[in-house]
Amino acid sequence: MQWAWYRNFGGGPNYVTPELRKANRAVVWRALLRVGGCLSAAVGALAALSLLAFVTGTSKSPGWAPLVLGALLVGFVWFVRILAAAARQREHNRGVAAAAAREGRAHGSPGGIRTAGSRFGAAQVQAGAVGEEATALLLDMLLSIPGTAVFHGLQFPYDGNADVDHAVARGNVVFLIDSKLYRWGTYQWDARRDRDVLVRTDGYGSPRPNAMHVAAEGYRRLLGRQVEVIPLVLIHGRGVAVGPSSISAHGVHLATAAQAMERIGNTLAATIGYWPDNPAVHAALVGKLKPPVPPVPPATGNAAPGGG
Repeated sequence: MQWAWYRNFGGGPNYVTPELRKANRAVVWRALLRVGGCLSAAVGALAALSLLAFVTGTSKSPGWAPLVLGALLVGFVWFVRILAAAARQREHNRGVAAAAAREGRAHGSPGGIRTAGSRFGAAQVQAGAVGEEATALLLDMLLSIPGTAVFHGLQFPYDGNADVDHAVARGNVVFLIDSKLYRWGTYQWDARRDRDVLVRTDGYGSPRPNAMHVAAEGYRRLLGRQVEVIPLVLIHGRGVAVGPSSISAHGVHLATAAQAMERIGNTLAATIGYWPDNPAVHAALVGKLKPPVPPVPPATGNAAPGGG
């Protein structure tokens, strides 16, 4: 990755804590003690065989060679098992620490648009869900920046059926993100009356109205004017690009996935040392998470005929 913030912080939650280092050091010491015991047992077995051969006067007998090789083989297998067990334990410790580092900093579930198949059509919903889930994987990398939190599936102001796909917050900066999965082409903003519209620069396809500026205004009212709310449309897709008009008339940014990650990560990293964590912003965004939609129970097939 060439992003400056990624070079400084790496990707994913920073789970390498003193507790993890201590636990993994204990694993190493236990493994070393077991290796020492393995070596001692192997050396002891070889010494016992040599002594027995000397005492019995059969040290030149070819029958001792298989016993020596067997002792060496058992010692080697024991040694490998000790190292493998230590590696598994260290990996387990890292997994537990990574989950703990993510706890409380990633909220909600991406792909909530899947519940809207009846409104938008199965194909469009599937594309939207893929875009949301791909964005969620990328945004997880931002958790390496201290104090950053990620949210998936927030309520859209003034519209109970719509949602804001994602938000990323640190201090007094909040990015509201709309995920899109588009086919190849160059996209940019076009102003049509009071609406922001996404179009392809070659004129192919229908214009796509976008209301992220409405979401941004609603969240500015919720969070207060001291919080910088930045709306952004992130587009995935092979061969997609952004044209010259990358900021709409209402201030909504348009970026490819790589451009968006660079812009968001560098902005959040730049706030370190200037803006501390803002628990009020975090709590307000958690309060706007849309509740999970319960699964639709399967039809029983026992409905009475007719109806009224």
